[in-house]
Amino acid sequence: MLQGRINLRFSVKDAVTGLLVSLALLVPFWYFMAHSGKGFAMLPAAAVLYQLVGISFPEEVYFRGFLQERLGNTRTSIVTVSVLFSLMHLPGVIFYGDMYSMLTFFPSLVMGFLYMKTSNVVPPTIFHAAANTVFLSFHAACH
Repeated sequence: MLQGRINLRFSVKDAVTGLLVSLALLVPFWYFMAHSGKGFAMLPAAAVLYQLVGISFPEEVYFRGFLQERLGNTRTSIVTVSVLFSLMHLPGVIFYGDMYSMLTFFPSLVMGFLYMKTSNVVPPTIFHAAANTVFLSFHAACH
């Protein structure tokens, strides 16, 4: 039987940490993409909310709050969980030819580090939702 609990608590400090890391990493990404000729289309608010509640939160609860925590919440567990996280996106490559799906390993390292430093799924959830939203905004502009 699995024991333990998921580390989930709202704290302003942890939420701000998630927001600041998101800004520090995603603004340069956005700038680079925008200035390399890629189009950018804002996602509707409902899509952003879905990214937060329907995608990012459950994935972070499982991958960081459960798996990473059970593996010891160490640098090794961050890498291990990030490999598993990117493999979960393999169907995107297989069925849609979306090679960018495999790049999820790198933001997963950031999410793992956020969890390791805070022992809280809120900061990686914020970063996860922000990263998905930025990436999908560029992807939506291409289609």
